[in-house]
Amino acid sequence: MTAMTWMLAAAAAAVVATGGDAPPSGWVAIDPPRSEAGLQCVNDSRQAWFVGRAADGTPELREGRRERPALRVREVFDDGALLGYNHGEFGGWIQWLPRDGGARFEQRQVDPVTATRYRGEAVIAEGLAHMGVNRGSILRFERRDGRRWRIHRLAELDAAPVAALRRGDKEWVLLLVDGLASVQLDSGRVQRLHRARDWFAGRVDSIQPLGDGWLIGSARGAIRLEAVAGGGYRERWWVPAPCAALEPHCSCARSGL
Repeated sequence: MTAMTWMLAAAAAAVVATGGDAPPSGWVAIDPPRSEAGLQCVNDSRQAWFVGRAADGTPELREGRRERPALRVREVFDDGALLGYNHGEFGGWIQWLPRDGGARFEQRQVDPVTATRYRGEAVIAEGLAHMGVNRGSILRFERRDGRRWRIHRLAELDAAPVAALRRGDKEWVLLLVDGLASVQLDSGRVQRLHRARDWFAGRVDSIQPLGDGWLIGSARGAIRLEAVAGGGYRERWWVPAPCAALEPHCSCARSGL
């Protein structure tokens, strides 16, 4: 695997480490939590890490959660914009706002999360995970003429989407609340790439490619998925060394826990 430079934004100062196969300096790799106590410790973490990309294209870990405003989707066309609003369990909608003040429309009973373009059309991933609900779908907004839209349900998801990345012309990789899935934008074919029961506790929220695998932002640290021979991924959690203990003592937990 090609070595990568990591830029780790910490509260006090930036820490730079090299090598994509190992955690950054001062961090360790641990097994995913499996017991209820371990999962609760992750859920109680007072830390959270967002995975993005630095200006030079290298992966970047930043402490703190990404802001999630209600406006989650904004796809601008020459004659207007598709806007997607998401209020979680309180509902969401997608609306078309034409530039010329013409007819608008709203698609209700959806929870838009993220969007991409395919052959000039807008493709929106939507879904919700709350209480006993965990669902998602992919919607394609096709232009019928200058003023009309046709909305296709391109694919159904078995879990709610959180974030997404394009990989090539037709593939859209979705970070779900419980794993990864790949959607082919031409056919709507969905393939599960990874499934994990413990990501709910980690509250995953961001994803970036790393070598032949992925790095995912989570509570306590980052989840490293490394491709293995024969298909699938090996999962390890990268955490700051002082926060490696999950049980019987839960390190780096919120005060009072």
